[in-house]
This record gives sequence, structure tokens and C-alpha cells, in this order.
Amino acid sequence: MNESSIQVTIAGRTYPLTVAEGEAMRVREAAGKIDELVQRFQRDYGVSDRQDLIAMAALQLLSDSPADIRSETVEVPVIPAEVFDGLEEVRSLLAQAGIAPEETGEDTP
Repeated sequence: MNESSIQVTIAGRTYPLTVAEGEAMRVREAAGKIDELVQRFQRDYGVSDRQDLIAMAALQLLSDSPADIRSETVEVPVIPAEVFDGLEEVRSLLAQAGIAPEETGEDTP
């Protein structure tokens, strides 16, 4: 299968992607719709947190999409809860040691 490398920008952040040949335009259009919604929500509601804006855009897009698209099965890799528990433990130990992770303005799991 032939693939293309593209970049899309959403909420001021650029994402490099590899997509199947012929899918680049569709992916760019989707990213454009997301970015458009993010900008609208930021302007209309005064929200500045990037993660909140992207979540709001995702909810809007999925709630507007036809039921058959929403019901498609998408396989998402399952990350064991132990991984997240381990991350919380690492954060706690870093905080106890007075070492704070670099703030990015985004929540991480």
C-alpha cells in the first residue's frame, strides 16, 4: 500500500501523519473542520485550554455525525489501568522529591 506523509495543524499544534495514498485531502479537510471548531469555541466561549477546546470540537463533530458513522466499531488499544497507576506513583514520587514534571498546559493520563 502506498502512503503519503502530511502535516496538519489543529489548535496551533502541527501533527505529522502518514496516510494511505488518496486519503490526504480527506484528512486535511477533517483537521480543518476540527481547527475551525476549536477557533470558534475559543472565540465564542473564551476557553483557552487546548485540550478542552479539542474535546469540545470532538463532541460537537460526533454528535452531529450520522448514527451509522458513530456506531462503527473502532479498535482502540487497551492500556491497562496498572500503567496509569504507575504514572500516578511516579508523579507522586517526583512531587515528594520536589521535582515537578515540565508543565505543558495539557493534562496527561
